[in-house]
Amino acid sequence: MNNYQIVKEVINDWDPKHLLRYTSVDEYDPEISRIVLLLPTATSVEKLAEVIHEVFDKMFSVSEVHSINNCYPSALKIWNKINNSEFPDVKKRHNL
Repeated sequence: MNNYQIVKEVINDWDPKHLLRYTSVDEYDPEISRIVLLLPTATSVEKLAEVIHEVFDKMFSVSEVHSINNCYPSALKIWNKINNSEFPDVKKRHNL
């Protein structure tokens, strides 16, 4: 599974704006594409949560934006799937 597919799966499962029950599965594709483009800047789960928050902040009106805390669980899922580990730092420390 490539990064786009991973981000799409997680964001669609989350459905942060509760739109997917009314629209097609490509509803979040613009946001997903932006998140994927910004993945290299996300050097931690916290930074990835910030990326997700910023993307949704830019794409939707400010009054509709979720708290960054709501972005963290999805960021963690994406991070773990991309790094294939529940504990990404362990892989680095042990050269896995």
